Amino acid sequence: MYRYLLAVLLSAYLSTSFAAPVAIEGIAAIVDEDVVLQSELEQRLADIRFQYNTRQQTLPPDDILKRQVLEQLILERIQLSQAERAGVRIDDNSLNASITDIASQNAMTLTEFRAKLEGEKQGSYDQVREQIRREMMISRLRNKRVGDRIHITEQDIDNFLASPQSQLALETEYRLAHITINVPESASPQDWASAKQKIETALQQLQEGKPFFNIVTQYSNAEDALQGGDLGWRKSALIPDLFRIAADPLQRGQYSEVLKSPAGYHIVTVIDKRGAQQMLIKQRHVRHILIKPSEILTLEDAKQQADDLHDRLVKGADFAEIAKTYSEDVGSARNGGDLTWVGTGEMVPSFEEMMLKTPINQISPVFESQFGWHILQVLGEREQDMSDQYKRNLARQALYARQFEDEKNSWARELRAEAFVQIKEPNSLSLQP
Repeated sequence: MYRYLLAVLLSAYLSTSFAAPVAIEGIAAIVDEDVVLQSELEQRLADIRFQYNTRQQTLPPDDILKRQVLEQLILERIQLSQAERAGVRIDDNSLNASITDIASQNAMTLTEFRAKLEGEKQGSYDQVREQIRREMMISRLRNKRVGDRIHITEQDIDNFLASPQSQLALETEYRLAHITINVPESASPQDWASAKQKIETALQQLQEGKPFFNIVTQYSNAEDALQGGDLGWRKSALIPDLFRIAADPLQRGQYSEVLKSPAGYHIVTVIDKRGAQQMLIKQRHVRHILIKPSEILTLEDAKQQADDLHDRLVKGADFAEIAKTYSEDVGSARNGGDLTWVGTGEMVPSFEEMMLKTPINQISPVFESQFGWHILQVLGEREQDMSDQYKRNLARQALYARQFEDEKNSWARELRAEAFVQIKEPNSLSLQP
């Protein structure tokens, strides 16, 4: 809004102060009380052209591409405005974590990432940082608004589990790690003998009780050795047969004997597995207090209130009574903040991370999630057979993902239809005397 008003005021001032034509930065579109600048449109177009050139893909004609990109920017403006009105905020810790992830994906530290951006253009790091903040705000709003439109019943889940499509969703997944001693294609018998001796030494140290991660980083020469050889979660069909067959009978934490392939020698371990087999899930009995920012309570004020409550709890105040009086999680507040037994994957990442690292019967520090500021306490821990519940959760996730795209598109179309949008011709706002 402010950029648009500035442009209008500047236009009026210049039209009375100068005789010669003066061009200001063009406006590509007016969107409610905000604008999309022509320079933003050109920058986004340049970014897309660069990405497509590196992938050797074909772009649509310029007029179609420009229309598509402008519509994308318009929708982003509408969604960002909605997020701001809804009070969506991204704290610096969450933003820094996201930027660090992006840097890691590009094999850089955060410091290296920032230096690279600043080396390309002064101030570009701050611009990228602000763009990521905006994208995170839009994502949080979209997930909340679209999620509210999706309703999955128990009957929907039953129908899905009875359908052929459920088999793929329920296929066993493994999270494996491996120690690999690669040998070159032109390896001599001596090379193979040396590699075998090395893998057998690694196996012996595993049998002596040394951590798998330490053995990987010491002996493996695979590309993922510094990551502990972790292959991440994979469906069984996407795992090499040699590894899958060896891993199938193993329990969590067990490792295979030495395996031989055309590429060298290997040992695999099962970090975790999930699917149709028995699912023993570690759960924690958790209760919490939630303080949410609102139109009358700023993010900082909400944090201060949570800090004050935390001080009272540390001094011995009754957690259940504090939760009943102050917590804004209506569902749990009436029960003293009790969320009962919670397993991994059921809560948002920031909540789960704090839940897992808080000692039993201790009060956690105040921490933030997308919902507001939390304080939690872990009352106990157990292993629970969740095979049936796990299947139903997978089915729910599959149905949710299936509906999310349709609802997201419907929501975006509704926002676009309700907004005031005026598309300007390029360079139409060059000022004349």
